[in-house]
Amino acid sequence: MNQKRAVVTGGSRGIGRAIVERLLREGWQVCTCSRNYQDLVRLVEELGQEGLHVRSCNVGDRWSVKAFVEFCVERMGGLELLVNNASILGSRVSVEAYPEELWEEVIKVNINGVFYTTKYCLPYMGKGSLVVNVSSGAGKRPAPYWGAYAVSKFGLEGFSLLLAEELKGRGIKVYALNPGATRTQMRAQAYPEEDPNSLKPPDKVAEFLLKLLKAEAPSGSYDYREGLY
Repeated sequence: MNQKRAVVTGGSRGIGRAIVERLLREGWQVCTCSRNYQDLVRLVEELGQEGLHVRSCNVGDRWSVKAFVEFCVERMGGLELLVNNASILGSRVSVEAYPEELWEEVIKVNINGVFYTTKYCLPYMGKGSLVVNVSSGAGKRPAPYWGAYAVSKFGLEGFSLLLAEELKGRGIKVYALNPGATRTQMRAQAYPEEDPNSLKPPDKVAEFLLKLLKAEAPSGSYDYREGLY
């Protein structure tokens, strides 16, 4: 990864922002997106403009994703790292009670969004590149009342395995990364009674990802663990 260019979806807050910030510190160029343009303006104000490219994008809309990827390639010339981080939680209710429109929205963002972004980025990725799909423990074991979110993360784990096999011959690796309990707005939404100070900060997840990159870990599904690599 000599040129160090990355695309990170959902990079204005939480784990996505921590990854963006860490990559910039490591000398990467980073192109990131958010639905909310004001969040991106704030991100640039706080992190600076050097090496950072931003554009608003709804990853659930393929035309929006296509325009975003074209913008990134125009600005950076290509990429060696894609981090599919953008996702939404939806409701924590039973399948029977789950609102149909919300189910469709979660699947559209969490599954279709990953497909669109990956599909449009792959033509610009060569040997030695890496795709990272931010997963969840809810996608690895039964998670009652997590509904569409859990289903989408199960799908993401499967998509990562499929993609790794397809890209093996091109020398492109694929990680499914489960960050575990992390101090984010989504976590607070899912567990409002939880003390956020009892959780690790997002920069720990970013540090873990950088260790995987530097160790040149093989394709696979990785759970955050202290001391790994």
